[in-house]
Amino acid sequence: MPDHNASLKGDHAVYSASMRKDILPLFDRAYERILDIGCSTGNTGVMLKEQQLCQWVTGVELFEQTAQIARDRLDQVIVGCVEQAIGQLPDESFDGILCLDVLEHLVDPWSVVKQLSAKLKPGGIFITSIPNIRHISIVVKLCLLGRWTYTDSGILDRTHLRFFTKRSCMELLDIPQLELEKMSRLVSPCLRAAQLLSFGLLNGFVTSQYLTRSRKRIAWEV
Repeated sequence: MPDHNASLKGDHAVYSASMRKDILPLFDRAYERILDIGCSTGNTGVMLKEQQLCQWVTGVELFEQTAQIARDRLDQVIVGCVEQAIGQLPDESFDGILCLDVLEHLVDPWSVVKQLSAKLKPGGIFITSIPNIRHISIVVKLCLLGRWTYTDSGILDRTHLRFFTKRSCMELLDIPQLELEKMSRLVSPCLRAAQLLSFGLLNGFVTSQYLTRSRKRIAWEV
């Protein structure tokens, strides 16, 4: 199998092509069918199958060039934006859904979360990774220097349409169909000492991303 782990070249530098090993602790067991929104080249889906955490992966990918690579690696790939792809997916057909660095790119992520929850089987999991706009690198530049400078990747990625803190992440996922079970933080090594010395008081400023796992309520009724 060719090595597709290198970043793709072109107008869309696929920084999301990396394998998301950081989500592995959010899997409490193996799940049969996984839907990966924004699957990129399929690295994360391949990892989950190799780890025997799922048997089938359906990917949704916006860019045709990237989707062509993912098609050789995943069981099914739908090309297009998530809003269009949702209509092609049967209700209660997946045991798990991944939205990794996706929701902040959407015009209406609240509606998409609700629609995607309908595609989960009762007891299925909904995993997200969402950048934290309250990160110290953003707050210092904004408050002290008056700068809000978009970049090609990261928290102020120029394609981000929505911005979230811990509280608004929780509010985004606070719908009747889902129960938020776990929320963890990504903290860069250079800021871990500050986190420890502050006894957690700086958690909201040193966290670059929030990783969440929600579960579809088994007793949910439409």
